[in-house]
Amino acid sequence: MIKGNWYPIDSSKRYDATLSLSGKNYRVNVLDLEQGEGEQTVDNRSLHTGKWSEVRVSNRLGQTERKLTLADGSVFATLDNDAVDAIIKDQAGFKTDLWVHKHESKLSSVLVMLALTIGFVSAFFKWGLPWTSHAVAHALPQKTGEVIGKQSLEFIDKYFLESTEISQSEQDKIKKRFETRLKPLDEHKDINYTIHFRKMEMGGVSVPNAFALPSGDLVLTDKFVQMSENDDEIDSVLLHEMGHVVHRHSLEMLTQSSLTTMIVMLALGNPDGTGELVTGLGTALVSNHYSREKETEADAFAFKKMLKGGINPQAFVNILSRMEAYANDEMTDDRQESDKSNEANHQDAQNHEDQHNENADDDQDGSVTDFFSTHPSTQARIDMAKKYGACYQQGLTVCE
Repeated sequence: MIKGNWYPIDSSKRYDATLSLSGKNYRVNVLDLEQGEGEQTVDNRSLHTGKWSEVRVSNRLGQTERKLTLADGSVFATLDNDAVDAIIKDQAGFKTDLWVHKHESKLSSVLVMLALTIGFVSAFFKWGLPWTSHAVAHALPQKTGEVIGKQSLEFIDKYFLESTEISQSEQDKIKKRFETRLKPLDEHKDINYTIHFRKMEMGGVSVPNAFALPSGDLVLTDKFVQMSENDDEIDSVLLHEMGHVVHRHSLEMLTQSSLTTMIVMLALGNPDGTGELVTGLGTALVSNHYSREKETEADAFAFKKMLKGGINPQAFVNILSRMEAYANDEMTDDRQESDKSNEANHQDAQNHEDQHNENADDDQDGSVTDFFSTHPSTQARIDMAKKYGACYQQGLTVCE
């Protein structure tokens, strides 16, 4: 016999009660119940009976009170967990989570499960999430990319870009060359490529940049066009951005961001942030925030198409190196101006040092160099260009 408390259906009022078993049936004897409140009343005692297989027993959690929901919907609660476990073991076919309780009560088991959980979560975010994002992004129809691209371009135009100052004749020249020279190199005919020209500034400094939207919209900034010394440099970068579109890198980035947001929402119960996905994509695209692996994949696409289009791969390295040098020069100028301002405005030595450190941090957060830090001219990129450059010099259209 197990002692506990009985709760009527949809009521918090409790009564002293006992539970006992006879074969496959249970019996709950409720004490001191007012006449008429029980199903069966004998000497002011309510009797609740039924099949034990119909009872729902809550999982055991340490020594907290166990709740048994009876067949009629009322509840019997008890602290005698061991007795309840003993009954469960004796009743064949009745499922419970005693195994969970057994292991959650042992520190060694808890530590092992914690380690396994951390390992699983880490592995999921390192391998599972990127794989899932890749699969989903490549399963989406191109129409999805067009819708997302349109929304992203509207956001970027509003917050990052200005109207171009490139002459219409120069724009037409680049667009015509793209249609006749570059577009035929891509066999993906379902992508509607469109070139846009925009002016972009950060901290009053004109920024050379090029980026692609999942829709096939390719954006070139004025400073990028101005810094390019020949057609091959512009075309090589356009091919690189086409590679991002073909391999659906921005869609993968958006999918991964969406999945991460949903996981955080489910874990923390926080619904905020869902509307920020397109915003986040737009910001990432403007800053060329792709992984090194995706950049390498887009480089390989571009170099292969350069050989077929008769473009020297060295042109790609030349323009990227020039953009990186430009960014470094701007950072040097900004730091020199910051140092001069500090020397002129601070009298106290300690205050001067504190302010100098603060200004240096601010400069790093908003500098043009920091903007290009995710798109560097790495040695691996240069080595790849040399490989394809050698094939180009030999007149090859395929470089093994």
